[in-house]
Amino acid sequence: MHADLQRLLADDLLSDFASKPIERLRSLRVQLNEAEADVSFVRRVTQGRLDIVGHEVERRAGGGSPASDNPSEDPSARSTDAGSSAGGAGADDPSGVLFDMPDILTDPDPDGGSGAGPRSAGAVGRAVAVLDPGRIALAMVQTLDGIASPSQLSGIQAVHRADLADLFDALREFELELSSIRRPLHDRIDTIQDEIARRYRDGEASVDSLLR
Repeated sequence: MHADLQRLLADDLLSDFASKPIERLRSLRVQLNEAEADVSFVRRVTQGRLDIVGHEVERRAGGGSPASDNPSEDPSARSTDAGSSAGGAGADDPSGVLFDMPDILTDPDPDGGSGAGPRSAGAVGRAVAVLDPGRIALAMVQTLDGIASPSQLSGIQAVHRADLADLFDALREFELELSSIRRPLHDRIDTIQDEIARRYRDGEASVDSLLR
């Protein structure tokens, strides 16, 4: 885990927080918000990669075969009849993934649920704010790339079935880990926000202090 995350998730981060200067609380709130944004960013990237792998798993379950199973097959001879996927791509044609990509990556869950599994073609995608990733995000993306890199996903249809299942499980486990990190970050942000609001409400802090 990144050192900044370890510090922000330490048990003693909020010890005696009620006695901390409000400037310190505001600084911690900013740091926690930035960390949460980084973790959320990487979680979204992870969900996208998980969806790609999940789509390939379902394609295989529907009768598609790994490209490596037919090394001598002429791509031009692949079926483009009734069994073809959208856009006229054959069932084993890698271009089929491109035609399906909007469906794969559309998130119909307004609460940002898991990205695993197929997406409904009629689903309305959720707008996602994309910010410049910070140090935590960059470090986590390196970890993610070690699990499933973009180059590996670009050849997903050639991955052996057993390796594909392992890849899906590893991505799912990483996504769950990210989700477990986000929860305490949210809790700490809420705790600090509540304390700052209490100080304003009880007259222990004034709006004038924001201008100093």
